[in-house]
Amino acid sequence: MNLGPMLPLMTHCPMCKALYAEEAVKLVREQAHVKLYHSTCRTCKHGLFYYVVQSEGGISAVGLITDACGSDAIRLAESPTITADECINTHRIISKQSKDLCQNLLDIRGKLA
Repeated sequence: MNLGPMLPLMTHCPMCKALYAEEAVKLVREQAHVKLYHSTCRTCKHGLFYYVVQSEGGISAVGLITDACGSDAIRLAESPTITADECINTHRIISKQSKDLCQNLLDIRGKLA
């Protein structure tokens, strides 16, 4: 695969700094000027998603370290989009649970002091 201008962004694993083999970088999804790449480091086995946006102003890229493998990347890319309501509901659940967790930790800390 010819990665062109993307290759300098994907040469080293951000975790262990090992060199990626060019064939380890896979194009998972492409839409208009947005590309999703996935790579797995052969040394430390960490995965990395790269979202790359090309525009007239240049290239923007965001990397996300993951334990997802190549087949996970394809499955996730083909999954339905998460709705705004799902995001809001998830936020509410996490907020409630984090309050309970913090309260429990404070209660334990007070007992240990």
